[in-house]
Amino acid sequence: MAQGTSSKRWSRSRENLFLEELQLTGNVSAATAKAGLDRSLVYRRRNLNPEFREKWQNAMDQALDYLEAYLWDKAMGKETSDEGRVVDEKIAIFLLKAHRPEIFGDGKPRRQPDDKLRPGSPRVRLMKKLDQMAAAPINGE
Repeated sequence: MAQGTSSKRWSRSRENLFLEELQLTGNVSAATAKAGLDRSLVYRRRNLNPEFREKWQNAMDQALDYLEAYLWDKAMGKETSDEGRVVDEKIAIFLLKAHRPEIFGDGKPRRQPDDKLRPGSPRVRLMKKLDQMAAAPINGE
């Protein structure tokens, strides 16, 4: 088997490695690298597989919980996490605002991605194309 094709093959162990790293880092690129998977493969799987999508969301929630707990501890005078990691507080706040706007946002309502977009806008065209790609059958799945 060619070396380049291994990153295109899905396995339960690679999925577990991906989810573990995503939980630790909240970083899809780091998680795909750790698991030896292509980013496009994991995003396609997330779009097509509700079970995997839920696992992905749980891993991200745990990564965000880590940031929230770290900031809470920091506010209470604790300098580092139990793992010895130091987090940039400004970046942590930014990430929490982006991923948990209902809790850490500014209270302003956010529009849904397709709200008030021009029909021919690049975003609308991209979203249509992604919908078409997600609906297309994938070999081996």
